[in-house]
Amino acid sequence: MKKFFIYLISFLFLILSALVVTGCSEDNGSATVNLAAKDFTEQYILGEMLSILVEENSELNVELTSGIAGETSIIMPAMEKGDFDFYAEYDSTAWLTVLKEGKITDVDAMHNEINDIYNEKYNMTWLGYYGFDNGYGLAVRKETADELGLKTLSDLVPVSNQLIFGAGYEFFEREDGYTGLQEIYSFNFKDIQEMNLSLKYDALLDSQVDIITVYKTDGRLNNPKIVLLEDDQKYFPPAMCGTIIRNEVMDTYPELVDILNELNGAISNEEMSMMNAAVDNDGDDPKVVAQEFLLKKGLIDE
Repeated sequence: MKKFFIYLISFLFLILSALVVTGCSEDNGSATVNLAAKDFTEQYILGEMLSILVEENSELNVELTSGIAGETSIIMPAMEKGDFDFYAEYDSTAWLTVLKEGKITDVDAMHNEINDIYNEKYNMTWLGYYGFDNGYGLAVRKETADELGLKTLSDLVPVSNQLIFGAGYEFFEREDGYTGLQEIYSFNFKDIQEMNLSLKYDALLDSQVDIITVYKTDGRLNNPKIVLLEDDQKYFPPAMCGTIIRNEVMDTYPELVDILNELNGAISNEEMSMMNAAVDNDGDDPKVVAQEFLLKKGLIDE
């Protein structure tokens, strides 16, 4: 009898092992893939968009984890461990923060090399790019710009010692972040504040900080009380966003490739900015905004 139970336990273990795919799970008979999204509006929308797109066009369930503070520095190690299966990432972040490469001069060459390295080193694939460029910029309150005569980042240099600078953790870690910015513009800020990205606009408007990092497609940049300063030295590189997926998951569920590729080239800067504004300025639900966009583009059915 004892030997029977040993065989039974071993048999059950083999069955369970055969059902498990790293990073994925079974939920009511349907496989579940795990999706990550960073902690700012655009990523909340993109996370919902990817989730809806997959669930509406396949038999897969999507477990979406949004609002991940620490961004790439948290998500990439989790992807390597298999805790997440895919997510929306920016090419310049991958190139400079993950791969630790130098200044971007040829975007097409960078994209090819990124994909090669991600395949070889991380066993992951870039499926393409959505079409919009959400590179960095610096913004101030309009009253600050008017008072100090600020139009460009060079205008900011001589008065930077009067201002408090705020940015997310990642900006202080990446090659095209704070260190490189200092080398080009030689700012001397009164103080520097590291903050949660979702709070930066409120902190600026509440005068807790005087200048913040922004993304070009931020919806809240439409606020007349905020001024985006011109990067007159052309420091910030472009930031094209696309889907990264673990190869193991892609091989297990090949239908994901065609489904996720539907977003490639589908989102313009104006469209992304309008979606961000709908959430940030009008208070719309990111999931509703994402669903309406996919319906408009014919990527899901009514």
